[in-house]
Amino acid sequence: MIKNFLDYDLEHCWKYNKCQKIRPDLKRRVLMKLDSMDAAASIEDLRNPPGNNLHMLHGDYKNYWAISVNGPWRLIFKYDAGDIYQVRLIQYH
Repeated sequence: MIKNFLDYDLEHCWKYNKCQKIRPDLKRRVLMKLDSMDAAASIEDLRNPPGNNLHMLHGDYKNYWAISVNGPWRLIFKYDAGDIYQVRLIQYH
């Protein structure tokens, strides 16, 4: 279950469908991914579909997980005891 966001605009997009700051071509996929993250009972649930490309991050984002959204866009988050925290939408590269 998603407990909190670090990205205010992303949180309002998901909770209230106010997505002015989310690119229109990403909106649908971002919302689908957030719904699947919220429904996940374990981190392993996010390995499917394989296109999520679930992986642990290193460096500045050590202890964060990431799933692919589209192209260089990723949802990153911390995972602890079945809950998801500090969700952000970032662009790699």
